[in-house]
Amino acid sequence: MDRLGVIYFPNGSLLQPEHQRKLNEFYGKIYQRLELIYKASHDGFDAATFHSFCNNQGPTMTIIQSNNNYLFGGYTSIPWTSDGSYKNDTTAFLFTLINPHHISPTKYLINPDKIGNAVYHHNDHGPIFGSNHDIL
Repeated sequence: MDRLGVIYFPNGSLLQPEHQRKLNEFYGKIYQRLELIYKASHDGFDAATFHSFCNNQGPTMTIIQSNNNYLFGGYTSIPWTSDGSYKNDTTAFLFTLINPHHISPTKYLINPDKIGNAVYHHNDHGPIFGSNHDIL
């Protein structure tokens, strides 16, 4: 909750209010309220479970916490599927919130030459961002 009394990410536990504000800034809507639809540590880490919760959901913000408590992820406007194909998404981006290099929270736009491979949807994998599977 911030000083205005806004709960940014109800039922979430990874993000501090400053992280949510930064994600809203990256997304372009300052007062956007995200909804938690899947949490691997609660729902399960396997691809089938990810797809059972996330297919046909979108746009989505994938937030990942590493074993070292670093926070990073990606955004896609394309609803997730299991069809085994790359998707074109001109609005997709990657981001870092907490990282080992002490880089400030940063949004990384998609390479214009790679827009057609912004995300990869496959039933054997959870969320995949980038043509080189930059986040897998």
